[in-house]
Amino acid sequence: GKGNDQVRFELGAYALKPGVKVIAPWREWDLLSREKLMDYAATHEIPIERHGKKKSPYSMDANLLHISYEGGVLEDTWTEHEEDMWRWTRSPETAPDTPTYIELTYRKGDIVAID
Repeated sequence: GKGNDQVRFELGAYALKPGVKVIAPWREWDLLSREKLMDYAATHEIPIERHGKKKSPYSMDANLLHISYEGGVLEDTWTEHEEDMWRWTRSPETAPDTPTYIELTYRKGDIVAID
């Protein structure tokens, strides 16, 4: 909520459409903590994945390109991650032993074909 991502997205929106109204909940509403955000989601029946736990031992933020995790048990480098953290990828132990090669075709910087 306080990171650079929100500023980058907001500036990107202004660059694409000057004068657009950007709604930034973390700045405009009383959602100044992750707990308040979770309470808001529960009150408005917005589903939040909690992996069967009332409170997650870490925070997870996802966007189109990646998922980042931080906090809680992850701060101790001797603690192994939980298996349910694998979302878009697989752990090396469960990944195939052979690689998959793909070919991307670009036109003017945009991907227009895969394989």
